[in-house]
Amino acid sequence: MEDGSEPEFLSCRSWGFGTSCGLWGVDCRPFESEWTAFRCPTRCTLDQSSSLAVYGSSPYRADSRICRAAAHAGVISSNGGCAFYRFAGAADAFYSSTANEVTTKEFLSWFPKTIEFKTASSTHCSDFSWWILSVGFIATAGFGLLPRMKTAVMFNVLVTWGFFYTRLIGQPSSQHYSGITINSYGDVLILLAASSLAFQLAASNTFHGWERLPLKRRIFMWTFCYVVPFHVMINMNLIGYIPWLNIDLGGYEELHANAGTYIVFTLVGIGAIYLAFQIFKSVYRGGVWRKYLVMYSIVGVSILVSWALFPSTTFHLHHTMLGAFIIPITAFSTPSAAFSQGIALGCFVQGYARWGWSSYLDTIPTYLTIAVPKTSPNTTNVTSSEARVVWEPLKSVEAYSLRLNRVEVYRGVDTSTIISNLKPNMTYFVHIAGVGSWGTDGRVGPLSNFTTLET
Repeated sequence: MEDGSEPEFLSCRSWGFGTSCGLWGVDCRPFESEWTAFRCPTRCTLDQSSSLAVYGSSPYRADSRICRAAAHAGVISSNGGCAFYRFAGAADAFYSSTANEVTTKEFLSWFPKTIEFKTASSTHCSDFSWWILSVGFIATAGFGLLPRMKTAVMFNVLVTWGFFYTRLIGQPSSQHYSGITINSYGDVLILLAASSLAFQLAASNTFHGWERLPLKRRIFMWTFCYVVPFHVMINMNLIGYIPWLNIDLGGYEELHANAGTYIVFTLVGIGAIYLAFQIFKSVYRGGVWRKYLVMYSIVGVSILVSWALFPSTTFHLHHTMLGAFIIPITAFSTPSAAFSQGIALGCFVQGYARWGWSSYLDTIPTYLTIAVPKTSPNTTNVTSSEARVVWEPLKSVEAYSLRLNRVEVYRGVDTSTIISNLKPNMTYFVHIAGVGSWGTDGRVGPLSNFTTLET
């Protein structure tokens, strides 16, 4: 940076104030600070998720996503970059605007912590994610031009590239790259052991007789039917960045999807049915349907038995497992089998690189089962500086959390409290939610009921 400092590397989801900041934000102090250098990755302006909201137009609410707010302020570009930010205390109003492909939200009330930005000059803040992805795609796709290349080498190089791309560039789990890289050296060996089994079960048959295939067939089978769908799946997080598609990897982000969502889902469903039909036809014609029936039946029975042993859990088929489940049945040298296998392998590699290998049985956290108050909290004895808030009791909760403009101002077992230090002529938003497990120090439920408070 221009002042000689090393920038703090942020993710697209980094913020300066959140729901875990404690009473009156005590765990997220200071509310005012000096200028701090930071660096943002690319793609932050692509993600249109509501969880990446930005409030205000300089100053910004501190619970805004810093990188998107910086892009809105014009101190970094859509490809990321470096700049300075500082926390600038409280503000009483935040106004909406649109700039640099980012639209901020309006919030006409008080918030205890704000963010301001200023530009910085540096020659080492460019993000080369798109270039790295392009080089990796071209390099792996180029194997289709090499008839003497061992298919096992091609397969394992593709898997290794996909793993490190996802782990370090596409979807890093944090910005502590030294720790991620060190752990990756061990994790990739486990992945290669599993992928070697996948190669023996399926890919070796899919690319059988590789050296005898004509050039057009090699390019078609490897590049278009394998490498392209593989790269689409290791970048599946980008699907959620399409605003009009209105989907997230965990399901719908909103209750009302756009017409385009149903059109895309219909086309994807038709494509999936076609691929499944082609694969089942190959299985039947190859006379191996009994083998696959027995194999998948054993897997299914094993899952059901283990689930029956732990009935309080929920079944969660991770896309890592879905990929591993599909790969064995794609062991045919047809374009549809290669395409399906490329999709399944991409799911498997991306899921393992980003999330690791998780169980298909999940224990639902207590805080997710907390009841939501059916009625809004009631405000009484309102003056220009304080108010009394009363709410209905909830069953099976350890405590209650009362938030004022998303800032926790009370946590305890009572069903009423007095909020003080209010500002006159101000509209506040009061939320109440239950706290599950670990007493008053437990985690707050994800849903709440709210009311407005006029002083």
